[in-house]
Amino acid sequence: MDITIETISKLINPYTDKPLKFIDYDGRPIADFSHEKFGIQDELLIEIYEDAVLTREIDNMGWILVRQGKAGFYISIKGHEISHVASLKALSEKDFVMPYYRTVPSLHVRGATCEEIFSQIMGKNTDPLKGRQMPGHLGKKDINVFVLGSPVGVGHVVALGVSMGIKYRKEERVIISYGGEGATSEGHFHSALNFAGLFKLPLIVFVLNNLYAISVPRTMQTASPTIAIKGKAYNVEGYFVDGNDAIATYLVTKKCVYEAKKSKKPFLIEALTYRLDPHSSADDDKRYRARKEVEDWERKDGIVRLRKYLEYKGLWDNDKENALREKVTKKIEKAVEFAENAPLPDPKDMFYEVYKETPWYLVEEYKELKEEGI
Repeated sequence: MDITIETISKLINPYTDKPLKFIDYDGRPIADFSHEKFGIQDELLIEIYEDAVLTREIDNMGWILVRQGKAGFYISIKGHEISHVASLKALSEKDFVMPYYRTVPSLHVRGATCEEIFSQIMGKNTDPLKGRQMPGHLGKKDINVFVLGSPVGVGHVVALGVSMGIKYRKEERVIISYGGEGATSEGHFHSALNFAGLFKLPLIVFVLNNLYAISVPRTMQTASPTIAIKGKAYNVEGYFVDGNDAIATYLVTKKCVYEAKKSKKPFLIEALTYRLDPHSSADDDKRYRARKEVEDWERKDGIVRLRKYLEYKGLWDNDKENALREKVTKKIEKAVEFAENAPLPDPKDMFYEVYKETPWYLVEEYKELKEEGI
């Protein structure tokens, strides 16, 4: 067992009423905390920060593409970047990821290109999914990221099935399934936890509690004091973490990944965060939340918080920040230009490659399409 797991296991407990955190909103460590004593390399924290910055700029460009009419729809991740990136970094390459519509970094953190991401947003032929899914419905097989479905929370049940396969094959891997706190009001969430607890499966359900299921506040969704405590009903350990604290999120996820592989048992993680933008490009969040609330959470921004911690530790400065911003800008501009110039998917792709063996009725439908001259 590495030093990270040994140390973190002594410090955290399941079902706490307050979220675990190690660095404050000003980036200063709480008490005598130091990432070095957990065995966390400086380079890892820098990677998390750089990937989070890239994620935010991808997000900003997604909104621009909608306004320009180059994308039909976009769902923002702004505010969630640290929760996603830090938790993804706790996985190995062979571990599976079941994303939800805000899990954009599941692609670039695990090796996909920005060209592929913007091709997916714009529905181009260079999209790994060939335009078969609406924007935000991402996935890529060769990096072990599943394609999510639209029904809220359904990914948790699919991930449950994958975890059963992992255990059956005696594989040393886990699957992490992401979703918002709104999805915990759906039966999929409870079915997944129930059977994962019953069969002791290597499934990690990672809930991003951003306080709103579109316009419905968390206080109107459940009477439970936390989401993590819901795991008790299913004999699943639930951990409540500050999702804007990169180090706390990474360490809790790493602990759960390690123990899920070792003991083949499930975990529930609740990451407290906030959605700084509207739910999607089709949403007007001014109708259901006050601007002051948003501004208060902007001051708790996980990206800014991690940067301040890096600066405090002497690992970051303005020169490095400027270099990163320039690098990210060029990377995104190049990727967007590539996706804009990419061809649209071939209509044939609607009918083929979805099934291993194309059903006869899809073959017939494609023939009808060709007869129409499309």
